[in-house]
Amino acid sequence: MARPRKNENIREDILQQGVTLLTLNGYHGTGLKALLEALNIPKGSFYHYFDSKEAFAAEAIEYYIDLLLKQFDELIARSGETQPVATIRLAYTLMIKGMEAQGCEHGCLLGNMAAEVGSYSPRFQQALQRAFRNWKHRFVPLLERGQALGQVRADIPAEELADVFWNAWEGSILRMRFEGTTQGLYRTLDSLLLHLFQP
Repeated sequence: MARPRKNENIREDILQQGVTLLTLNGYHGTGLKALLEALNIPKGSFYHYFDSKEAFAAEAIEYYIDLLLKQFDELIARSGETQPVATIRLAYTLMIKGMEAQGCEHGCLLGNMAAEVGSYSPRFQQALQRAFRNWKHRFVPLLERGQALGQVRADIPAEELADVFWNAWEGSILRMRFEGTTQGLYRTLDSLLLHLFQP
């Protein structure tokens, strides 16, 4: 017999399942009924933690980026100081492997939500902007470290290189979803790290 979940875990369970459904189906394609049925919880439990579907989706965005950045931080702690470019490659190769395991269907929640509801409300805009800023807060110092070590070109500011990386990466993920293959993601990663970012 399954153990009942502790109340403090229900909110995280909702966010975890929400990230999966939102990434796969989008905001408008994700109904609360499917979410509640997947978790076997009543509607009242949902509204105890979130005042609306919009509030829930905005928090799911932040939950998603926090998970990614936690994994990124672990990789940076291991080798980011001496091998920043290799750390970036490893982090994004792991992401590609994760997308392959999902059949190239899920993509990136941030990119998906930005395309679908990025201009839908200030709440979504703020959540997406915070997620992007938090990502840059990790990524730019890695590039700056690479520049200091002579591993990354220094004639373009690290912040601009980070913007180029984000734009190319998210565009490649969108392409992956309609092509059904991650080959473009590997090519984009190689083009950025082996060519564009090279000193």
